[in-house]
Amino acid sequence: MSRKRSASVLVAAGIMFSRLSGLVRETIRAMFLANGAANDALVAATRIPNVLQMLLGEGTLSASFIPVYSAALEEDEEEAGRIAGAIAAILAVVTGVLVLIGVLGARPIASVIAAGLRDKPNFELVVTLVRITFPAAGILVMSAWCLGVLNSHRKFFLSYVAPVLWNIAQIAAIVIGAVVFGMADTDADLNNPAINTEELGDLARVAAIGFFVGAIAQFVVQLPSVFTVARGLKFRLDTTRAGVRSVISRFGGAVLGRGVVQISAMVDVFLAGLLVEGALSSLNSSQILYILPISVFAVSVAASELPDISKMTIRDEVRIRSEGGYQRILFFVSFTALAYVLLGDKIVGTLFERGNFGTDDTLLVWMVLGAYALGLPAAAVSRLTQNAVWSRGDTKGPARIAAVRLAIAALFAIATMRYFDGFSPENVRQLPTIPEDQSSNPALRFGAVGLTLGSAIASWAEAILLGRLADRHIPNIAPLRPLVRLLPALFAAGGVAIVTRGLVVDMPNIVAMLLSVGPSGLTYLAVCRLTGIADVNLFLKGPLRRLRMR
Repeated sequence: MSRKRSASVLVAAGIMFSRLSGLVRETIRAMFLANGAANDALVAATRIPNVLQMLLGEGTLSASFIPVYSAALEEDEEEAGRIAGAIAAILAVVTGVLVLIGVLGARPIASVIAAGLRDKPNFELVVTLVRITFPAAGILVMSAWCLGVLNSHRKFFLSYVAPVLWNIAQIAAIVIGAVVFGMADTDADLNNPAINTEELGDLARVAAIGFFVGAIAQFVVQLPSVFTVARGLKFRLDTTRAGVRSVISRFGGAVLGRGVVQISAMVDVFLAGLLVEGALSSLNSSQILYILPISVFAVSVAASELPDISKMTIRDEVRIRSEGGYQRILFFVSFTALAYVLLGDKIVGTLFERGNFGTDDTLLVWMVLGAYALGLPAAAVSRLTQNAVWSRGDTKGPARIAAVRLAIAALFAIATMRYFDGFSPENVRQLPTIPEDQSSNPALRFGAVGLTLGSAIASWAEAILLGRLADRHIPNIAPLRPLVRLLPALFAAGGVAIVTRGLVVDMPNIVAMLLSVGPSGLTYLAVCRLTGIADVNLFLKGPLRRLRMR
């Protein structure tokens, strides 16, 4: 196995463990909080400080810090360590100030970003939770700095598996809270209004504390390895070094680009808050599944490639390296998107439908997930394209494209929400007061689908624009070209999925999922092999070798 492939495998393995533990976390959370008011509050409270984490965290450091630090390591490890220490000190000061502002200004910040919840009973809970989660987001920024250092030294696994501790802390908090509040009892009536308004609010607070404790664990577990690999590491506010100034100069464009992404996330929170109860929760549940293939298959490739392509001076080498990454990403992600669209109800039902999470919740999350999945291949390849452009020193171009993406997503979401959920300036205040006998009808609360359809359309626009930008820096690069070769396999797999889902209608979710996703996936692999898709051979190499040995 080549060095670059082993690196991406390590990243993928770490991310897989992390995302699977996150899936377990969301499954347990959905079992008790479902798509309810307490979960809406918890989602809003984790999204609001997430602005800090994403502005200063992994994405920004990937664009600004890793290329400079990786290059410095080639010349002088001691100097590279001083650059890393200076950046850590600067991040700590900036993050500390922003965390203080976030904690003290939790109410006005929540009033603006979660304006749709301001007049709802769960708004006070949002404010309380934000004061817990904001410090956690600051710690996660420093955890991202650890990731940047370790990745530059090609130590990939630990940083990407460290979030497992973050998820375990939240899982433990929810389970302990459920036991303490009597909600883990099999005889407990989870639909009792008293439980929903009191105990579920307390459970959300306990989950937020788990969020904070887990962030500390994720950061601390990486520190010993950072101190081992980074020689000359000194935490000083030193902006005189050329490397530090280079990071700072790139930082502005990277922050702008990530800022646009976070504005998009905040727009989602704002608009979803205007919809009926459960819209924020359904967005969160669907995003867990949506982000899983992007993280495992796209981020793993992009993260493992960035340190190396940042050192390459020949553009053809960058193009060849990137094209191999696009093929691997689209091979996995395209089928995942197909499964989410056609068989998402079986997948969501298997993972989440238990406890307080019912069939209506499954239908809603599937619709939201299916809309997201329409843009999944585009969103996945954009991660690697963005890294390729960053490696050429251009952080402003992707930022401008991210702004275009935001505008497209927001405009489309606002235009479609009214048709999916009765959203309009005139009647938005009446949405939370849908008659009780109709409140369980998911057809009345599909506005979140409009949000994710806008995101899917914007993802394709971003992928196309990023491809054109990358072509200026790296001629003849074509991020979406491998998708054309996958179309026969996708059509065949889609046909099998449609037929099999009709045969498993009355079966339990897990059985229906296995009997529909399984044959569809095997068909996809078979047609890929027949049409000469190289990545399927790597995927099947182990099983085929074992068959030959028999």
